[in-house]
Amino acid sequence: MRTFSVSFFIGTLVLWVLPRLPTLDALFWGSIIAVGVIIGAAWRYQQRQTAKLLAGVLLGSVYALWVASGVRADWLPEASEGEDMLLTGTIADVPEWRADGSSFLFDSDTASYRGRLRLAWYAEDAPKLHAGERWQLLVRGKRPNGFMNPNGFDYEQWLFSQRIGGSGYVRKSADNQRLAAASWWQPNHLRQQLQEKISAALPDSAMTGLVQGLAIAYTATIPQQQWEILRQTGTIHLLAISGLHITMVASLGILPVWGLWRLFPGLYLWLPLRVAAGLSGGVLATAYSLLAGFNIPTQRTLIMLLVVMAGLLWRRQVPFSVTMSIALLLVLLLDPLASLAVGFWLSFLTVALLAFLGMRQRKLGKSSVVWMQLVLSLGTIPLAAGFFGMISLSSPVANLLAIPVITFVVTPLVLLGIVFAGWWEAAATGVWTVAATLLEWLMWVLEWLAALPLSSVYMPLVPLPWVVLAIVGFMLLWLPRGIPGRWLGILLMLPLMLYQPPKVVPGAFRLSVLDVGQGLATVVQTANHTLVFDTGPKVSDSFDTGELVVLPWLRGQTINQVDTLIVSHADNDHSGGANALLNALPVTNLLVSSTEILTNHHSNLCIAGQTWQWDGVTFTILHPAEDFADTKKNNRSCVLKIANPHHRVLLTADIERPAEKWLLKQAADIPADVLLLPHHGSKTSSSPAFIQAVAPKLGIVTSGYRNRFNHPHPSVTQRYQARDIKLLNTAETGELRLDFPATPSNLHWREWRTAKMHLWQR
Repeated sequence: MRTFSVSFFIGTLVLWVLPRLPTLDALFWGSIIAVGVIIGAAWRYQQRQTAKLLAGVLLGSVYALWVASGVRADWLPEASEGEDMLLTGTIADVPEWRADGSSFLFDSDTASYRGRLRLAWYAEDAPKLHAGERWQLLVRGKRPNGFMNPNGFDYEQWLFSQRIGGSGYVRKSADNQRLAAASWWQPNHLRQQLQEKISAALPDSAMTGLVQGLAIAYTATIPQQQWEILRQTGTIHLLAISGLHITMVASLGILPVWGLWRLFPGLYLWLPLRVAAGLSGGVLATAYSLLAGFNIPTQRTLIMLLVVMAGLLWRRQVPFSVTMSIALLLVLLLDPLASLAVGFWLSFLTVALLAFLGMRQRKLGKSSVVWMQLVLSLGTIPLAAGFFGMISLSSPVANLLAIPVITFVVTPLVLLGIVFAGWWEAAATGVWTVAATLLEWLMWVLEWLAALPLSSVYMPLVPLPWVVLAIVGFMLLWLPRGIPGRWLGILLMLPLMLYQPPKVVPGAFRLSVLDVGQGLATVVQTANHTLVFDTGPKVSDSFDTGELVVLPWLRGQTINQVDTLIVSHADNDHSGGANALLNALPVTNLLVSSTEILTNHHSNLCIAGQTWQWDGVTFTILHPAEDFADTKKNNRSCVLKIANPHHRVLLTADIERPAEKWLLKQAADIPADVLLLPHHGSKTSSSPAFIQAVAPKLGIVTSGYRNRFNHPHPSVTQRYQARDIKLLNTAETGELRLDFPATPSNLHWREWRTAKMHLWQR
């Protein structure tokens, strides 16, 4: 069982390796050939154990690819993108509410499309939606799409792992109507009722979102500031309904049965105590897991708990390794895409470490709890560095305090409130209020810890093989004494700790155009300096590309200071993320096109003629001039030229034809090898005379996938193509990195979507 489970798991990792899904025919015939080879090798060389291992890998990979093919088949058809579709289906989860409407998962069962969509309903008067209801909706959607940047969150991977086939929004229509109410017994319907009761009980508490997260795993109302505190202190895992929580619920189910059997001994004749207690605990743990949305950590814990309980019922002590193997196999059979989730790796690694430490606990004495927490924190460093680009040095102390408070005090109170809800509302409100008060005190301490110097350390984007080596190295270090080669663990962990991304040599420069959708965020690096030109949009408090894209990118490049930040103009798609950057990193010089931009920070105006040099690279502001009369924001955008003796780049922000005409009239030094297309390729920009004067070899468009502005406009695209100018669009390439050498040699660029191609990408 153990060998097969591990080999089956290894087989599912094919999802991380293949850039494209094989066809079903290729998968079928490839499997037939592989089975024949395995059987033949086992028969010829009598290597049955090796055959079992290879068979597990084959079955795991085939099963994972078969399921992945089904997920891809359920994507919204390309022909339906941008078209209105009248769909009927079910609200699949608890909706999230915002000031401008709501967002929700919708399981469509219409003949034209059967699959799951993530929809938004942008209307202040949108009807109240409830999980489990059936609706008819007029929808306009698109296939799965997300930003693609180094060190950024892979939204397309998350959509794929959640089996979401596209996103879209509800169109205003008389056809939008509720067809049927939700059934009272549906888990998500019950979750929404509890979510609303907690909101009503704690209307003014800042901890409402945390209470809802612990009760039903609904985290949409947790403020971004609290997420950041939990992340920096390494306590974010406590918001997942974890193994300790589920085990505690199972124990609560066992205790009443034990008491009843003691009070009424005749029950022993009807059903043995261990059987009744095990069944009661298992039922309660399963119910609680359903309330949690049955995510991966919950699945893993519940399966392991049920396996242990089954062993107790059969009066057999199941070895831990067998329990882990069964849990691993069942989780992967239930969801072979599980390894795409960070929670999967963290869950199994944490449980394995706890089991290993438990076996040595007798030797640790009174300091065992502190020592165990320290080892757990160290053990998750490779995964934290690989997945999040950050390690929390305050995590051991924060968890020593937070784990007992949340697991043994706050969570029982939250669950007690669930028991009271519906028949004793005052008691439910009371215990939830106490839980919220305790969370306030805890968050105050965690906030203090997060504010300490070096509370968290940001790591560069480490190649995956080095993360794997670090995990192996950590495992070697904690092998029992006497096993040779343990010291090699330190060597295997060194690359993770010492890795630095490639640097720019003097005289050269690097331009990185980040993928922020319909907006602009670029970074220019020289040997010793960094310039950021625009920071992308801020859509809401929880969706700020300055915080979600630009900052992680900078930290992944070990950039801890920005020498110059230029905010070209006031439009949100260029300036929205600036505050997040200014609040997180020191910025030496801030240039803006208008004093009305970022009034809470000291800034200077960008004015034509300003110039400076860094490491042999010249930066020149070409626009706007003090006497430029046009007052339109776009036409007053900062225009920057970057050049070394052999290469030139022109960043034009959102200027339109009047500004282009002015630059031509002033005979500005605008010729460049690479041009960032004005105004995202709008038809109001890129006049033929301007293109001819710049004469670029390469043009870059920054636009959103299937954006509503139709950028770049087809007529603009044709103008560049007519002059044999190659165009790259971040909507198709993801982040673009262009290296301009200090020699006359050709420039090189990297398209992140191609460099890191995976089968879950569109």
